[in-house]
This record gives sequence, C-alpha cells and structure tokens, in this order.
Amino acid sequence: MSRWAILVLITVAHALGALAVLSVAPLSPFLLDALHLSRAEVGLLLPAVYLGGVLMSLPAGWLTDRLGVRVTLGGGQALIGTLVLTAALAGGLATLLGCLVLAGFGFSVLNPSTGKAVVEWFPPRGRGLAMGIKQTGLTLGGLVGALTLPPLALATGWRVALAAGGGLALASAAATLIVYRSPRVTTTSVSPARPQIAELGMFLRRPGVIVVFVSGLVLSIAQSSVLAHLAIYARETFALSSVAAGQMLALAQAGGTGARLAWGAISDRFFGGRRRPGVVLNALIAAGAYVLLALGDRLPVAGLVPVVIVAGIGAFGWVGLYFALVAEIGGARYAGLLTGVAVAFAWSGVLIGPPIFGLLVDRTGSYAWPWLGLAAVGLGVAATLPRPAPLVQREPAYAERSGHE
Repeated sequence: MSRWAILVLITVAHALGALAVLSVAPLSPFLLDALHLSRAEVGLLLPAVYLGGVLMSLPAGWLTDRLGVRVTLGGGQALIGTLVLTAALAGGLATLLGCLVLAGFGFSVLNPSTGKAVVEWFPPRGRGLAMGIKQTGLTLGGLVGALTLPPLALATGWRVALAAGGGLALASAAATLIVYRSPRVTTTSVSPARPQIAELGMFLRRPGVIVVFVSGLVLSIAQSSVLAHLAIYARETFALSSVAAGQMLALAQAGGTGARLAWGAISDRFFGGRRRPGVVLNALIAAGAYVLLALGDRLPVAGLVPVVIVAGIGAFGWVGLYFALVAEIGGARYAGLLTGVAVAFAWSGVLIGPPIFGLLVDRTGSYAWPWLGLAAVGLGVAATLPRPAPLVQREPAYAERSGHE
C-alpha cells in the first residue's frame, strides 16, 4: 500500500472512533432533557470518556510500540463500538458514565497508534502535513456527528443515535484489522530493541518536555470545554433549537478541521518543520475568540457563526502540531510511548475543564467567566511554550535546512 492510502485509512479510523465515543457532545441537549441533568452533570460526560483514556494512555502507548499499529488501533475501535452500543441501553447517568469510562480505554489507543503510523510511513519533511491530516479525524468525526446525530435523535431518540455511532466504530475496526499493514522497510529490517516504560525518565528529566506536556493539558481544558458546552451555550444564549445548536458545534469542528490541515502545511513550508510556532499562534487565536464568546447575547446573532468558526480553529487546530512535536521528540522508537504520556497529560485537562465550566455557569448564571478563563489559558500557553530550548534532534541534512524545534 502507498503511504497516502494508509493515511486515508488511519484518518477514517480516527474519525469513526472519535464520532462514536464523543457522540455525547452533540447529543448533550437531548441528554440534558431526557436524563434531567444539571449543566455540571452534563460536564461529566466527556470527562468520563477521557478518564478511561487517562487511565489507559500510558499502557496504550506501550502496547502500540509492542504490538504494532494494526492490532492496537483495530482493537481499540472494537472496544469503543461495543461500549458505546452498551451505553445506548443505559437507564441512568451512572450506567452511562460507566460505559463511557470503559469506552475511553479504547479511545486511548487512537492517538498513539495513528501517530506511530505517521512516523513509520512519512519522512520528517512531510510529517507535519500528514499528522495534521490524520488529526482531522477527530474533528471530522465530530463534525459528522454534530450534523447527523441531533437530527437522528430528534427523529428516533438519543439511544438510536448513540447506537449508530457505536456501529460505525465496529465497522471501522474490522476494516483496520483487515487492511492495515506496516511499511515494508520495517518488516524486512532487523527490529530495534523494544522501548521500556522505565526509559521515559530520560525525557521527563528535560524541563522543556514537561512544558510541552503541561501545554497540552491546559489547551485540552479549553478544547474539551468548547466541545462539551458550545451546543448548550448556543441554545441557551441565542435561543437556538437543539439541531441548530448542534450545527454551531459542527461549524466549530469544521474550523478545527481546516486549521489542522493548514497548520501542518504551514509548519512544514514556512516554519521549517518546527511545530511550536503554530501552536503558539493558534493559542492566541483561541484567546481572542473566547473573549468574544464571553459577550454572550451582546454578540449579534449574525456574528455568532464566524466567531464559532474561529473558536473552533483555536480549540481544535493545535492538536496535529502538538502530537507531531511529541512524536518527533520521541523519534521512531519512542513515538508511541511518548505520545501515550502526552495523551495522559492532555486528557487530564478534559477531566478538569468541562465540569468546572459547567459548575461556573450553574453558580454564576452566566457564561462570561468560563469563557474569559479559557482566554487566559490560551494566553498562558502563548507566553510559556516558546521558552524551552530546542527539543527535537533532526537528521543532520534536515536540521541544516529547517533549524531545531
């Protein structure tokens, strides 16, 4: 298979896995009403998924390096599909949350396995774009889910909509297990010694690597808060229907999808393969959009659409660059393991963001303070991430052309 066919396969796998496990986001207005939830309880749905992801993220990275992309990616998707189908039968919040936590175990393998596939199949000069394309899987899955699941739920109920997402994940799991193959060079050459979890110490002793991991954590606080609360914010602030509110979330996902593609190409072409400048600029864009969303109904309804698109760029656009940077810090041998650690940090932010965002809305009766808090997060990353010394050791010829990360 060609590297581009593999890229399509892993992008679709990422998209359908994400669509299934994150389907509670566009369905949140229906779940709010059907299960009689508070906004703070709605804020627990995504963290439940990511709690499972955090618990499994380091083993997921290790398993990716030990077992390879095909087994871990296909198995993870199968677990997602099975648990999301089970969640569709849930009779209450506790059962639903339990299923989402277990589905998060499968979700944890999507980033390390697809990231390792990119590192295996693509040379350094093309990895930024390839990683950006691959990372659009999450936002494309979210976009399709936000456009299709609310109308399906309106017509048939939220359980059918949730089950549809689970079925798509199972179908994608089968396709991955049947189709994916490692590049021929890695199967015919002598395999290097398998990485050990204890070897993480040499990375964790570098302050710059810790700054990268913490940046992923706080940016994920913002990303997950947008994902969890934007649809309800749009419905309650601008009196939109649940379907129209889901469309606002879809627009944000569309902005994020375009941004992931654009930042990957920009980092390869204009930043000499460096990833951090794009993450910093994206954080500044996010901060500006969140300040505008804090205006609430003082923002004209006609202005909501462009602001939501820009907010999506800010919330979702950084991820491809971030995981490209992490994978390149680890290199081919440690890409899966280090990505697993990065996922643990980033997804820990998801455990914090949505519940606090929802609690602030419940306590203050306003969305202004939560949005301003997210703006502060973006400004903090923009101020700190550029400071560490170069983190990526590139091949000599490539480093001579591009400089260091």
